[in-house]
Amino acid sequence: MFMAPQCRQAPGRIHDRVVTDDRRKDNDTFAQQFSVLRLLPKTRSATDAMSELLITLPGGSLDLLRGHVLRDGEPVKIEPRAWRVLEKLARLRHRVVTKEELLAALRPEGTATEDALRQAVRVARRAIGDDGPQPIIRSIPRVGYIFDLPSAQGAAHAAAGMPRELVPSLIIGPLRDHTGQPGLHWAANGLAACIAHGLSMDGRLHVQDAQSLPTSWPQEHLRMLQLLRAAGARHAVLGSLSLAGSELALDLQIHDHDRKTVIAIRAATPAGLVLPAIKTLQQTLLGDDKPHDSTHGLHGHSLQSIELFARAKHCVAINRHAAALRALDLLRRLDPGFPRLELELLRAQALCGSDDALVTAARLLDAARRDRAEGLEAQARQCMGTLHHVKGQLREAAQSFQQALMLGRGCMPPHWQGQTLTLLASVECRLGELHSVAARLDEAQAIFTRIGSHWGLLTVLWLRAIMSSLSGHAEQSIRWNRKLVKVARRLHANTALASVCLNLAGELVYADRLEEARECAEEATATALAIEADLSLLSTVANIHCLLHRLQDRPDAAAELLSLLPQPAAVQDDGFIWQAHGHAAMAAGRVDEAADCFLQSATECRRRGNRAAEAPLLPWLVEALVLSGRLAAAQAELERAEAQAHLQDETTTANLLYPRALLARRRQQEPETRALLARLDTAPAALPLFRRLGQELSAAPGDAQREPPKPLAPPNAEMRRQYRFAQCLLDMERRELWVDGRRQAISPTPFDVLVHLYHNRHRVVTQDELLDTVWHKAAGSPELVAQAIAKIRQAMRRSKTHAARIQTLYGKGYRLLADAHAQPDDDPAAALLSDLHPAHERPLAVVPLPTGKPGPTGPDPDWACPLEVIGYTLAMHAQLKRMSAAEVQACVDGAAAATPEVLAAAIGARHPDTHVLFARLVRRDDTLVLEYVLVSPAGRNEGSLQDRSPTALGRRLAARLVRLHAGATQVHAPSVDEGAWTMQMLDLASRAAEEHRGNDALQILDVVLDQDPDHDLATALKARIGTR
Repeated sequence: MFMAPQCRQAPGRIHDRVVTDDRRKDNDTFAQQFSVLRLLPKTRSATDAMSELLITLPGGSLDLLRGHVLRDGEPVKIEPRAWRVLEKLARLRHRVVTKEELLAALRPEGTATEDALRQAVRVARRAIGDDGPQPIIRSIPRVGYIFDLPSAQGAAHAAAGMPRELVPSLIIGPLRDHTGQPGLHWAANGLAACIAHGLSMDGRLHVQDAQSLPTSWPQEHLRMLQLLRAAGARHAVLGSLSLAGSELALDLQIHDHDRKTVIAIRAATPAGLVLPAIKTLQQTLLGDDKPHDSTHGLHGHSLQSIELFARAKHCVAINRHAAALRALDLLRRLDPGFPRLELELLRAQALCGSDDALVTAARLLDAARRDRAEGLEAQARQCMGTLHHVKGQLREAAQSFQQALMLGRGCMPPHWQGQTLTLLASVECRLGELHSVAARLDEAQAIFTRIGSHWGLLTVLWLRAIMSSLSGHAEQSIRWNRKLVKVARRLHANTALASVCLNLAGELVYADRLEEARECAEEATATALAIEADLSLLSTVANIHCLLHRLQDRPDAAAELLSLLPQPAAVQDDGFIWQAHGHAAMAAGRVDEAADCFLQSATECRRRGNRAAEAPLLPWLVEALVLSGRLAAAQAELERAEAQAHLQDETTTANLLYPRALLARRRQQEPETRALLARLDTAPAALPLFRRLGQELSAAPGDAQREPPKPLAPPNAEMRRQYRFAQCLLDMERRELWVDGRRQAISPTPFDVLVHLYHNRHRVVTQDELLDTVWHKAAGSPELVAQAIAKIRQAMRRSKTHAARIQTLYGKGYRLLADAHAQPDDDPAAALLSDLHPAHERPLAVVPLPTGKPGPTGPDPDWACPLEVIGYTLAMHAQLKRMSAAEVQACVDGAAAATPEVLAAAIGARHPDTHVLFARLVRRDDTLVLEYVLVSPAGRNEGSLQDRSPTALGRRLAARLVRLHAGATQVHAPSVDEGAWTMQMLDLASRAAEEHRGNDALQILDVVLDQDPDHDLATALKARIGTR
């Protein structure tokens, strides 16, 4: 989701810090795309695509953006009612649009007759010249109409949008900082982004933005090169920054497949490296000695402006968009002619949700149209889509992304087109327009496969996993997400990892596989907190995790998790934090409070137009209203759901049977209660979690219970939704048998017999066992078993391969002869992701100290979540691999004594080169105190740290570990003047204050303090100006 850290950020203990380690960086883009709600209404997915805004017709065109039809270059008059019908058909082309949909479009304010619809269709056909042998608007008898554009036109449209594949592409990774100068912490990301910015103005190059890759960059050269090459660019540029006497040395390595070119640049200041680097890279990549369009580049601009821009890009890289916006706004005041500054400012304003973005966008679009710069206009439209998404205006966001895509097809590089397609697909998912998502993803996947972008494919396949869930294939979605978790770990894509684990946890929760979901939810939560993700992702993760805590009866854990997030009234989101508080209140038995939270969440969802969030919220909302005694409000919510088209899908209707039965039980309408529960138990589309809750309600005595239901025993393999063997598929949710891709009619009892035979296919199953298991020891006979076996064989006999059969062993029983084989990749693009080899990472074990002495007793439950966050943050910033709790416990159980040295030795014996953190947390007021012992192959470090955020504690531990590895004997080269830029800014602020321009002076000082919050002179000067 496109969330702005400025207006949607967690409290100060999470965000308000300056980060000096570039490995904190984890870009918003992935989180923007993947905070699509975990469970959308599960309508049937189709491959029909929403048309683009400009459709080429035989002899003319249809412009949906401007609302007119052109024939032979001249506009055609068309009455408004016919235009509304034509627009509806064109936007939903390649699928049948029903008469009811067209009648609603024909006259939104009231009813319309079918005669009026036929007349409007005739006028629309006449307007577009639909009189050829192949009609464009085809009538589907008794159903509706379809806009069927001839395939030749579609091919021509696709060909018109083919990118220029011969243009060289490159990506520049963050620089490795070997200077040892704290004041140059911004240079690693800032200088690389500034160089890329200068090169992007050369039309002969396609420059990818490394800051858009959601990864924490490793320091190892080969590993960083692999991550850069995974972006699909032809040239990958790696660089390192070091000291050479009193100068700075920038060494760049240009990798083109197996060829490597090394260039070295020297300058007295960091900003002085930028222009020589741009010129040298142009000469090396393009083979000429003349810079292209140098008058439009960074030439002629001061080093002060270049450094200010680089510092702003560093803030973008570490997700501090508000600080970046302040720096760019200051740069516009100091140097309004800085190249492409308006576009960068618009991007920052969009991510922050600033209303000033509308003014900037209007100015930028006017300039783009005046100069006929379609590429600039396309990028501005994309930024407008981001702004609308941040503000919750999903329909406007989708329109802006469509406009950007239409403009950029012929002039923007392939990776930009693919990214815009995935952004548009994610918005359409949230709008519930699933008919167009599949086509968007098909096109994006073709682009990313062609250029070899693993990052793009990761995005596409994640959205395909969402689509698998929406179409009812939960097991396939779970399988895909497990693969994507591995890929995200290999790419160090921490935002992607948190998002994929979130999706996987949600699938498992609603599949009622709670123990599996717990591990995924803990990793998603700890990773999101460790990277200080935007509030959109944090709130969605918290919602799923608090629901899991509620189902497993852990109210204290839910309360501890919510203590790490802001209060819902203090932020703006789609209501996920309110939902999380509602689940936590239900876990603690505070039903009235939970009902209020769910009502507030529903209000936020509806206010922001997020239809996708309503479907999973409704059952919990109605349940809380019923349990709190607000029966009239619960009935009103159910009636409202019946009147909303986007809530009429099969799964939402089936899941609402549970709260409907709960309401009937509270009203003492027992016959209706039993009827609703019976429907829920047999509804194929009902999610297993709600089916289980319905079974508990059915077993409960007369009145509904106010306490949250207790979870069942840990799930086993029988709770899976689908089983595949030979050429057969058992769909457990719909209780169907498919053979050779065709559904076979089979009654419930033979189906249960087949399921039991499948689970025990490794052995012979006796008749008595089948009678006990399937017939539940009821009156039965061997003849019933034989009849069921005969029906199963009859269904399997229809297979062309006969790869599965049931063997009868006389006097013993039956055995299913079929091997359950591993599933192949569900998508050809997954093969590209499989060639990413995992990097060797040193393991990290976290052992809690609950009583001041290390031991296997486990942490205080109240501190389990903060300790997990500390462990994941330490692992991420120190490039370690987090060991699972089960692995650590197995090592601790075998230790001879409970001392750090003995436990570390026991863990190291099983897992060599392990880092072991012994930790204990104590809360003092609003501060967390961490007492720790860190044992690593490089030595031992112990002490205590204090901070308000567990994420900050993990970062500081990582810094101490890095210093421990580096050793205390490191000799630093002579220092460069790293404070020259700061002093120039302070001088500007002083002169502004002397000239009584206090606001200008305060703006400059805010930017300085964004870079160095502890700068005493800037703080004192700001305080002095503020008192005037």
